[in-house]
Amino acid sequence: MEEMEEERSYNKLEWFFYIIFIPVLFTLVLSAIIAQMFGYNVVGVLAKELNNLPVVEKIIPDAAVTRSETAADGTKTDEKDIKISELEAKLAAKEREIEKIKKEAQQEQQKSKQLAQQAEVQQEADKAAQAQANEEKQKQIKNLAKIYTSMSAGKAAPILEKMAPEESASLLLVMKAEERSAIMAKMDPKKAADLSLLLKETSLHNTTDPGALQQRLMELKYNASVRELASSIASMQPASAADLIERMFKADEKKAVLVLSQVDAAQRGQVLSALAQDQSRAALAAKISQKLLTY
Repeated sequence: MEEMEEERSYNKLEWFFYIIFIPVLFTLVLSAIIAQMFGYNVVGVLAKELNNLPVVEKIIPDAAVTRSETAADGTKTDEKDIKISELEAKLAAKEREIEKIKKEAQQEQQKSKQLAQQAEVQQEADKAAQAQANEEKQKQIKNLAKIYTSMSAGKAAPILEKMAPEESASLLLVMKAEERSAIMAKMDPKKAADLSLLLKETSLHNTTDPGALQQRLMELKYNASVRELASSIASMQPASAADLIERMFKADEKKAVLVLSQVDAAQRGQVLSALAQDQSRAALAAKISQKLLTY
């Protein structure tokens, strides 16, 4: 009976040793090894703790603890050095990138300067070419004017009448005053009047370029048309004038407003009132009134 109890007790001790103690010890050792691999100073900490025990401190010398701490410090120092090296490498890469961007910016700035210089040179060349072309054109106009002045006024006048007004004006402008007056005296009175007005405007703007003269002639005709329409509207009944202004505004807003601005203020008010009486045209009257404020 005693032998069976001893055997059962031994079996319990054996069970505790193999089932609990050894697996736990294995787990602790494996965990310590893994922690040591990841940089945690398990050996140094264990040696330090064991060195504090009254009996065990005689077995574990202080040198072992110091070596463990030194090794741990060395590992930490190496890690810091690695991190510092990585940061320095990143900083160097950023500096190279900044330097590259600076060089590219300088190159773009240089290109911009070169383009600006080329544009300036081209502009000067265009001005010189334009001046030379104008000079050549003036020579041609003067030579052609000499041909017409060598003719009799009666023969030159019909030829100039058939030309475009701006071309006739450019030729007459380079002639002497007595030659010009002799030719214009033989022209159709209306044609001569138009040319006189154009010559007056030309002398004010100091230009003999046919293109500029043509533009000025169109402006003069436009203004004359506006004055004629304003005079016609002033003589019409407000309702009829309102109908005309409505049709004119649909075709040319600027001209319609200019015409109304040339009309007497009282008559203009009557025309706008006639427009506003019709509800469908009230908005048009308001719009025209708003535009008239700028004239």
